[in-house]
Amino acid sequence: MRTTNILTAAIAVAPFLLAGCLGDPVEQEVKSEYVAVIVNNGDDKNGSVDYYYENDGSVVKNPFGYSYNATYRSIQMVGDRLCLVTNDNDAILTFDIMGRVLGTPKTGDIKTPRFATATQSYVFVSNWGEETGNGDYQSSFITVLDKYDYSFYKKLSCGSQAEGIIAYKDRLFVATGEGVEVFSTLTTDFVREATISASALTGHAKHFVVDSLDNIWVSYANGGLLCFDPTSRAIIRTLPDVPVDAETGFIAITKDGKKIISYTNTPAATVVATDILTGEQTELIEGDYNITAFGVSPFTNDILIADTAPGGESTFMVFDETGHKKGQTSTGPYTGYISFFGYFYY
Repeated sequence: MRTTNILTAAIAVAPFLLAGCLGDPVEQEVKSEYVAVIVNNGDDKNGSVDYYYENDGSVVKNPFGYSYNATYRSIQMVGDRLCLVTNDNDAILTFDIMGRVLGTPKTGDIKTPRFATATQSYVFVSNWGEETGNGDYQSSFITVLDKYDYSFYKKLSCGSQAEGIIAYKDRLFVATGEGVEVFSTLTTDFVREATISASALTGHAKHFVVDSLDNIWVSYANGGLLCFDPTSRAIIRTLPDVPVDAETGFIAITKDGKKIISYTNTPAATVVATDILTGEQTELIEGDYNITAFGVSPFTNDILIADTAPGGESTFMVFDETGHKKGQTSTGPYTGYISFFGYFYY
């Protein structure tokens, strides 16, 4: 890491006054660093992670200094830890933001894990479970872990092909083949309350974002967005014509929470912004790409995408919020996921 005295992004840093030997106190400058964590799925179990520093556009390869013999699936900031989800050797690994591994890999009660989220006390990991044939995963579940030591707590059944997952306002929302499964987090029983679905949308529910009005949007493979109230679970609107990638279903929200950013690779790579109030779409990026990873920085509003060639070589590209290309670099093989964190330091 390039800096010291890290306080983490979650801490509000007050001005620090350093008293000199003579004269008035001197205010020490508080600096910030914004990092995009690039997850390379790898080929033949050689997953890896890169850090992209938004402040100066530099890239640090494998800042963890640690490798696990698996395909890397995703990584999320959970409290003050980075929670890495891996396939093949199905496991959950945790790191501090300096890249130091914390504890040992968690492998029990996990099967084809996908994504993670957390409440104050628990971490929730979506799992596809066992394949039932023809690429189907009909018995998905959620692994619930203690947030303190990542010990196993319980499993929750949740339909088929559980994917994106978000804990928000006393509820856990899980994107599945049947729609959005809703669990209460008010008690440790995590009772399933409902399934949210819309007949206007086809395919599997995929990923979530929260907008500026505190409503939740979920993407559907092959196109479409569903917006619902997380408290009442009432559907607010469906937008079946919004382009969403059929494979990943990744979506993002702009810094002000007023536009959903999505992409598709069919018939050509296109990145689109959709207004949360009007549903109006604006094309931001179009090119001869094969987008395999995608994110929008919550700090700069930059759009980050990875274009992966058939042989697995990935190119990481950065665009501003209008779609103007700012730069590119190479990353590891089969780049497949991008997340973000920030921290402050003196």
